[in-house]
Amino acid sequence: MHFGTDYVGMINAAPWKNFINLPGGCMNKLILLIVFFFITKSALAAEEVLAVITNDENQDVFTFVASTDDATQTLKAFYKDDYLNGKRIEREVLPTAKLGNEGIILDKRGEHTVINLRSSDFTTEGGGRVTIDTLYNGVTGERRNYEIEISRDGTGWKITKNDNIVSKLHIEVNKKILIGTIGVKNIRME
Repeated sequence: MHFGTDYVGMINAAPWKNFINLPGGCMNKLILLIVFFFITKSALAAEEVLAVITNDENQDVFTFVASTDDATQTLKAFYKDDYLNGKRIEREVLPTAKLGNEGIILDKRGEHTVINLRSSDFTTEGGGRVTIDTLYNGVTGERRNYEIEISRDGTGWKITKNDNIVSKLHIEVNKKILIGTIGVKNIRME
């Protein structure tokens, strides 16, 4: 059966056929060059999950991710990745420059900033002390702070509290009868 197209003839006449059969191992060199390009490109930026964040109000899970320049390990940005059933459904860019100004908002409900990260000495080269500013009571406006450090060591970026590495933050919500959730009661760091 013949449908009018000579596929074998097209393959034999294709202009790239001679390129594949280059003499002297040129094809091998080209493949190595392409592999090197992709390895180098992926090495220019790296991402590290600094913490998994959960809460006792619902099943929401998100990760706090550091994006770094792999050559210098300089921090480029933070990301907040939201997960549903183990699959990332949203990524929010959290610019590091905001840490020293108004702060990086991790959670906002209506007009209330529930969780905010702030620092007065943070650098993208080495990190610094960071205050986790939380809304304890949305009715009265009372806020509470937790001190951590986000820093770089020989292996990458990490969060520490009292020199202990923190990889999980669990938010315990502050609930009142008849009102419901009014803020953050505590942040458990593990």
